[in-house]
Parts: sequence; C-alpha cells; structure tokens
Amino acid sequence: MATCDDCRLPIERSLSTVKKRVLCDPCSSLYDLDSSIRMRPVERDDLELLLAWRSIPEIYRHFRVQDGPLNWDEHVTWYESRSDSRYDFLIRYEKRQVGVVSIDSDDEVGIYLGDFSVHGHGIATAALEWICDRFADRTPFTAEVHENNEPSKNLFKNCGFKKNTTNGGWIRYIYES
Repeated sequence: MATCDDCRLPIERSLSTVKKRVLCDPCSSLYDLDSSIRMRPVERDDLELLLAWRSIPEIYRHFRVQDGPLNWDEHVTWYESRSDSRYDFLIRYEKRQVGVVSIDSDDEVGIYLGDFSVHGHGIATAALEWICDRFADRTPFTAEVHENNEPSKNLFKNCGFKKNTTNGGWIRYIYES
C-alpha cells in the first residue's frame, strides 16, 4: 500500500501527485489551500522542541493534564508509550515547525501553536480541518477546551465542533462529519 509523502500514513483513496510527491487527499487539499502548510508525524528528534513549547506557561495553562513545565524523562516516556491509534503531527509553516495537532485513541483531537508569531494566520484552522478530514472515518471527534481559552473555543466552533457539555471549567466539544 502506498503512503503519503507528507503525513506518511497509508493512502486508501485516490492518489494526488504534486511536484512529484505522492499525497493523500487531505494533504493534497491542504497543499491546494496553502502550499506553505504541511503536516508530518512527530518524531523522537522533535521531542526537545515539543518539550520547550509545552513548558511555556501561556501554552500549558490551557492543558487539562499539565500544570507546570514538563520533565524530560516523563516527556520521553509519554512519547514511547503512546497507543498505536494515537497520531501526533508537527505543523510546518513556511518550512518552520510551528505547532502540533493530534488525535488520541479515544478520538479526542488537540492542537497548539508553539510559535506565537504565526497566530492569526489561519494555520490552526487549516491543521484542525486537515486532521478532521484525514481521520474522518473515526468520527465523532471530541475536544476539551478551558472556558477561558477564547481563541480555542472560536477555533473549534469555526471548524464545525459543537458545544456538548461543561464540567469544572472545561467545555467538551463534539464533531460529527
């Protein structure tokens, strides 16, 4: 079975060839939308960058299960023990790594941009729409957003997620294709 040159996942649908690259339909659509945005799987060599981003208070204050900077060993243990049905993708913009979008084994999606200079450029929207398209066969998706995180609430709402429940300051959104 062929794999996509960007997201490196198996291609089950029609193939698209862009600049001699084989892309799945979602990656091809992303390329058509903005050729400077790309997704690729997070690799072990990316962990130092992810650790740095996830240790920024402005980022981790919006995470449900993190309330301080990460420990390197715990971070590596998390990476190495991820479920086979969890996928984490590095968001690249203009050939720079700028954030992460993921889907876990419970079909919960998450996203953060670690490079603050790209906020407001539509990158998070494109990445969230991409992951919803790439894993459409796994819907419904959920997402949890802190009630004080207005940018994320707007992002998920604008990408078709509907408010489902609220619990302890966290809003649960659901997405059904």
